[in-house]
Amino acid sequence: MTRLTRQFSIARSPDDPKPEDHADLPLSMAFASDNPYERWWGIEVLDCNPESVRLSRLNDGAALLFNHQLDHLRGHHVPGSVIADGHTVRGNVMVAWAADEGKTIALITGDHLSKASVGYEIHAVIEQSTSKDGKSLERKLDCQAFGRVLSRCQRETPGDLAAFRRALDSAAGPLERAADKPTVYRVVDWEPLENSLVTVPADVTVGIGRMAHDDPATPPAAPDKPASLTLKEHKPIMDTPTQEQIAAIERAAHDSGLKRIAAIEAMAKQFENFGVAEMAAHAIRNGISSEDFSKQILDHVAKHGTTWTPEIGMTKKEVKRFSIMRGINALLSNNWSKAGLEREASEAFAEKAKSAGISRQAENSLFLPMEVQKRDLTVGTTTAGGHMVATELRPNDFIELLRNATKLKSLGARTLGGLVGNVDITKQTGAATGYWLANEATAITESQQTIGLLQLRPKVLGAYSQIARLLLQQSTPDADTFVMNDLSKVLGLALDAAGINTGGSGAPVGVLGTGSIGAFTGTSLGIAALLNAQVDVATANALSPECAYLTTPQVASLLAQRQRFASTDSPLWDGNILEGNVLGFKAVTTNQVPADTMIFGDWSQVIFAEWGALELAINPFDNFPAGITGVRAFLTADVGVRIAGAFSAASTIT
Repeated sequence: MTRLTRQFSIARSPDDPKPEDHADLPLSMAFASDNPYERWWGIEVLDCNPESVRLSRLNDGAALLFNHQLDHLRGHHVPGSVIADGHTVRGNVMVAWAADEGKTIALITGDHLSKASVGYEIHAVIEQSTSKDGKSLERKLDCQAFGRVLSRCQRETPGDLAAFRRALDSAAGPLERAADKPTVYRVVDWEPLENSLVTVPADVTVGIGRMAHDDPATPPAAPDKPASLTLKEHKPIMDTPTQEQIAAIERAAHDSGLKRIAAIEAMAKQFENFGVAEMAAHAIRNGISSEDFSKQILDHVAKHGTTWTPEIGMTKKEVKRFSIMRGINALLSNNWSKAGLEREASEAFAEKAKSAGISRQAENSLFLPMEVQKRDLTVGTTTAGGHMVATELRPNDFIELLRNATKLKSLGARTLGGLVGNVDITKQTGAATGYWLANEATAITESQQTIGLLQLRPKVLGAYSQIARLLLQQSTPDADTFVMNDLSKVLGLALDAAGINTGGSGAPVGVLGTGSIGAFTGTSLGIAALLNAQVDVATANALSPECAYLTTPQVASLLAQRQRFASTDSPLWDGNILEGNVLGFKAVTTNQVPADTMIFGDWSQVIFAEWGALELAINPFDNFPAGITGVRAFLTADVGVRIAGAFSAASTIT
């Protein structure tokens, strides 16, 4: 089963009595209606017929909460008052004065707290779709086939409609759905669990939810105040909020809501080619913060890649026939008679890359189409030249080889591939602050999260490799694999260096060049300093089990010889020189780190951005006597650090 929520407005009947001091407040509410409601996964309709709604919890006096927090009780449902009349679910609640010394009641009666939200579980739905030929199709799904699939998808792939449908069809069997027709999910068995008063609805601009005043039915009359809930001679701790305080709270909440929505919409616009529109709608409806939505986008793009379709429409046969070596030889001789496919595909991709804002870096060059970059690289036999390819190499594509070649990727750095144009990713640079009120006259000090931008811009990375004359004469998959594997390693090293170092001369700014990272002492590096690095990251609320140390082999050797505590067998670096453990965290070495330097942090905050274009140019005179040809690879990429506080570094380690 999966739990969902919906917002609605509190409907106060004109006949509702005015509350007395220290008295509970009776209210009549409409909790839900059968109006269609757009979710990211389809159109949801709650069936409000008596046989479809399990009302036992509400009619047994279920809790009235605040913001769905189980320990913030504000009242209860009047037992036996909740009914389903075919169009709405409605009933009576009692707001307890004693819950917060009457402040909630004061906000309700002043029409300041006017929104509520119902939490419910789905047990069975009828899925209704339209076939491609216009026929109406439907099937009934129980909670195992629907609720569990929905729960998993909301957790793992929120907003991904295609993934949800695939998972649902896998669990319940295929169902045809016309692309231009929405799928309706009529909930025919559901259970309201609780209702909550909420300060800010999911979308402050449109007032999402079941509006009780939209329902023509007259809600049941509010009951007389039960004697058991009447509290007498209860002295309030403080007076009810002043109008100025209430106005400040509402203004801050409204402005914060609008800014949240604007930030989400801006990010959705940036990544519209990645199919995130439904994710954005889901985030807005469900009150997800812009910071959390930013994380969802990064995870989504890293997992699913781009939808700007840099492919040029090559067939499987053409992809298989495409020879990088033939293309390089044609560049060398300027004779494309034997490389017509390679030239045609390169020019087609160049034109598509140009429309995405990616310009050619060399006048005479070869673009590798995305289909070729994603082509499985092969491992041949020794008789076919397989000795040129490492035997442990599994069939793979260039993109994955490139990413696996980066040390930072193995530490958790994320990659955004197939980008178009400039990309800005929001990042939180400050947090909202809570204030204690000295007395009833104290004004609310407004504060809010401060949001900055991580700007990713197309930058050109050039990497150089060499091909021997005899290898150039080959045009086999094995030769292509050898060249691509070599280029992936060279480019991977260059990307790693960019993610680690300070930048300059057109290079991106990596961790060490990012302002406001932490620092721990490298002088006589010992256990205290290494722990200080962890404290730095923890102070930024970025410490997690995935954090890791990154340093040089020389520093690793030093720490492997240095004990945590004197006269004990407890080395600070536990493991081999390539990879080990330092004080409970993974530790890795690379020569890309500057000498005598060590970095600790959450490497998932490093973002590699790729624009999908891989361009090759050649230098036939790199080593003319030896018959060596130089190959320069151009990759359009960038690197950025989302949260500077997620890292701490030491230099001049002794």
